[in-house]
Amino acid sequence: MSKTMKSLIVFLSVLVVGILLSVGTYMIFNPIKEERAKIETLSVLKGYFKSATDFENNALETTDGVEILKSLRVYEDEKPLGYFYEANINNDFGNMKIRLSLDTKDVIQTIEFLEMNQTMYQAQTEAMLETYKLSKLSGDIFDGAAGATSISKKDLSHLIRILGHHHDQTDKFEISLPYQPFYGDDYVIETTENTTAEGATIVIETIEGQGVVYTITKAGIYQTGSIEEKSITLVVALDNDGEIIGILLPVELYNHTKGNFMTNALEFAESFVGMNIADVVDGQAGATGEVVAHNSRTLLEDMFLIIQGVHGA
Repeated sequence: MSKTMKSLIVFLSVLVVGILLSVGTYMIFNPIKEERAKIETLSVLKGYFKSATDFENNALETTDGVEILKSLRVYEDEKPLGYFYEANINNDFGNMKIRLSLDTKDVIQTIEFLEMNQTMYQAQTEAMLETYKLSKLSGDIFDGAAGATSISKKDLSHLIRILGHHHDQTDKFEISLPYQPFYGDDYVIETTENTTAEGATIVIETIEGQGVVYTITKAGIYQTGSIEEKSITLVVALDNDGEIIGILLPVELYNHTKGNFMTNALEFAESFVGMNIADVVDGQAGATGEVVAHNSRTLLEDMFLIIQGVHGA
């Protein structure tokens, strides 16, 4: 055997051993690395979805200067819990990086800055971010910076809108029947009736053997100092004894101010759960200046009292 041939055989042997070692190392350590990364991600997710046990990754992308850094569908075992995103945008002043969690109906539950490196209008930009809470994330989400001259606010609005387009294109969870949390999977709507009372439109759905659902829509003053009225739609589920067993405040039908104002209004509406509709009394909304969403709470209280009158008729 020639010296050249021996050298070639040695080279090929070393090459094969090197490849086998690389493949073996990858096969041994990469699953460990991936499992560690999964544990770290789940630890973060549990801060937003307490019962999270698993997640699926969506494809990441960069579009119009917006980097989608995390795009997850979150589960408790096989039960969908919601969506989780992180996204970043750079401009001449630095960058803005945000994190959002959504429920299964695409509604933003939490939204926060992870980084906000801007030299001006920081407080205004942070306040603008809060206005997106409890809004439905989509490419058509409202422009929170409409009319603003701040580059930071305009770029934040652009980031949210691009993230909305990304969310529109992801695999979505199947939406459960709206009253499933109150009446179970097999509830049946026996009858549906439409009526009006005291300036409100009401849809009354009788749930076979279980109770009745009132969907009431009414307009009211939404901003102190203004006479303009905007509507809210409230869904109230009762059992056969008239006890309020569930409340929905659909974000797409909520035309008062969102953000912390809607959060406060929702908390107020949910405080009626467990009460009998016959026991609702006037004067629970709180006085002007004492609560965050006084006008919305006053309208909601009025709507509960209208339902009381219709249900007791």
